[in-house]
Amino acid sequence: MRPNMKAERARAGLTGKQVAHRIGVHENALLKWERGEAEPLADNLIRLAHLYGCTPDYLMGYTDDRNGVAVASSR
Repeated sequence: MRPNMKAERARAGLTGKQVAHRIGVHENALLKWERGEAEPLADNLIRLAHLYGCTPDYLMGYTDDRNGVAVASSR
């Protein structure tokens, strides 16, 4: 599941159908991305980030900072 994707859509006050239309994909694809059942192509991920005003890293759950970048963890 990608809670940041779903939360950003809710924050924007948009339905799945509205977001899908704005970025040019089928609503089912968007919902699969939000559930973590599929990965968006890079260009679609960038379109989503632009629409929501955040980073692709945030949408994918790599960072908790909406405007930050992922930081590699040392294990």
